[in-house]
Amino acid sequence: MNLKRRKASTAIAALLLFSISQIGLQVGFAEVNSTRNTPVVPQQIVARLATKNNQPITVNGQSTASGTSIVSGATIETGADQYATVNVGPLGSVEISPNSKLVLTFAQGNLKALVMSGCVTVHARKNTTGEVATEQGSSSKTDPAKAGTVQSGNCAPTPAPVATTTGGLFGLGWPATVAIIGAGTAAGLTPLFFQDETNIQVNPSGARP
Repeated sequence: MNLKRRKASTAIAALLLFSISQIGLQVGFAEVNSTRNTPVVPQQIVARLATKNNQPITVNGQSTASGTSIVSGATIETGADQYATVNVGPLGSVEISPNSKLVLTFAQGNLKALVMSGCVTVHARKNTTGEVATEQGSSSKTDPAKAGTVQSGNCAPTPAPVATTTGGLFGLGWPATVAIIGAGTAAGLTPLFFQDETNIQVNPSGARP
């Protein structure tokens, strides 16, 4: 009788041990699968609008003030004498000239401006591809291996610098030279004028010597 009880107890103990080991294995696999299936949350990129003299511009058809957050896919439009910059965090920035319209899209490693009109300049940082595209399909891109700048083709040329006048005294130019000589001549004649006036006052005969 005791032998049968011992065998039954041994069988029950073995069954419990097997059940516990199976539960442990299932929990371990569940933890591994949970770790592998955890979605990686991409870094959120926040773009910020800055405008000249804090003037509001149009974003998605609405008047938008300086300092407002800009989401990817936004349509941005500036009027006359309105200049804006969109700072796109680690990706770079976008400069928007007056009378311009574009759709701005961005994601990790990409910064793109689809330009409908006007002048737009994209400044892309390293590890980011900056792109300026048009509705006609043409585009320009930066090299992500280094920081770069691309600009839409409708930008006005930069005004030429004012020519520097050369020649004359000390290289100041002839107008400045004439002015200096004239001032020096007047300064040299001034003592002679006062000397003549003094001689007139002290001459007892009243006649000029």
